[in-house]
Amino acid sequence: MTSSDKKPERVRLTSGRKELRELIRTCEAVRERKFNPFFLDVGLAIETLRKYFPHWDSLDDHCLDAETINDLAEVLNLQKSQLRYQSSALYTNPEMLERKFRSLSVKRLGEIFLKSWHPVVEREQLTIEAIREGLLYWNELLSYEERRKRLALGRAAPPGTADLDALIKSGILTREEFAKDLRGLWEELRGQTGEDGSVEYWSFIRRGTYQETVQRAYYVSFLLTYGFAKMIRDTKDMKLMSLATPTGKTSAGLVSFPIAIPKEMKDGSALERTSAENGEAPNATSQ
Repeated sequence: MTSSDKKPERVRLTSGRKELRELIRTCEAVRERKFNPFFLDVGLAIETLRKYFPHWDSLDDHCLDAETINDLAEVLNLQKSQLRYQSSALYTNPEMLERKFRSLSVKRLGEIFLKSWHPVVEREQLTIEAIREGLLYWNELLSYEERRKRLALGRAAPPGTADLDALIKSGILTREEFAKDLRGLWEELRGQTGEDGSVEYWSFIRRGTYQETVQRAYYVSFLLTYGFAKMIRDTKDMKLMSLATPTGKTSAGLVSFPIAIPKEMKDGSALERTSAENGEAPNATSQ
């Protein structure tokens, strides 16, 4: 073989070694999950190996060829694993799916949609018939007392009162909260007393809502019971007087009587009439 014939042979060997090294680097990237296993065309790689195999004349070249074949085998194994996973997950190639949809008629697409439609949201509407059924149910429902009779439970317990200990035991109040609110009301009472050291009962407890008024009357009853204040009652009105040195204990000789709190409190006239006429509701204590 002449020197001119050896030169193209050396070029071919150099090019072949370069292509095999590129194949090896690509296989390494696939193994490291940098590329999809199908990124590498294994058939084309095999053709490259066949092309250069007759020209290898050294041990290093044959080792390079064997290393390339081994790496291609690993890539084929990764491709097999991915195909197995896709088949088990009913995977479909997006491009193939798009072509399939475009080939279907509108009618066929509608049929497929109806068969595969599984809504996760349901909309309900209140109709006249539903309202009628609801009214019929509540109108025919027996009273609580009648339903208790059917269960042979006897009559329900009559309503009772809830003192401070009961409220604390049920968790509605704590002693610290109650003592703080009580002392705050006492300070307010001391600030509102007039020249004679007293304030009119209704003007002190009356507030914008019925609930607030009842709550203040409830706390005032404790101010009277525990010696923070006393009530002076005559034929026309009732007055509260703050005591300078509260005892914090119930005193002997206290008289308890109910005072009614009407719900008509728009201008306060109902409260004034009640105080002038009689009384009955949250218990007040007078000395």
